[in-house]
Amino acid sequence: MFGINVTPDLLMVIVAGLLAILFDWFPGLNDWYGAFTPLKKRELMVVLILVVVAVIYGGTCYGLFSSNVSCDQAGLSALISTALIAVGVNQGVHNLTKPDQSK
Repeated sequence: MFGINVTPDLLMVIVAGLLAILFDWFPGLNDWYGAFTPLKKRELMVVLILVVVAVIYGGTCYGLFSSNVSCDQAGLSALISTALIAVGVNQGVHNLTKPDQSK
């Protein structure tokens, strides 16, 4: 309908942004996440983004879905490079949308 080609790169960046919004704004999840130190929050987000990398890579290699990711070291390297961008998106969305903590 919109002519958007959903690639693993785009999917990873969108998921990274949504993770930041969910953990900052979703009731219950926000309270649990808010108890962590800033370092632990960043570490959790990196781990979750790496889980997305593993799902995309594993799902493509095992034929669960098709994508433009190659099932070799070059494909994994490209996904990890995109994961670094996704981490930046995640932290940027987190810093721009987090609830005001001064109140």
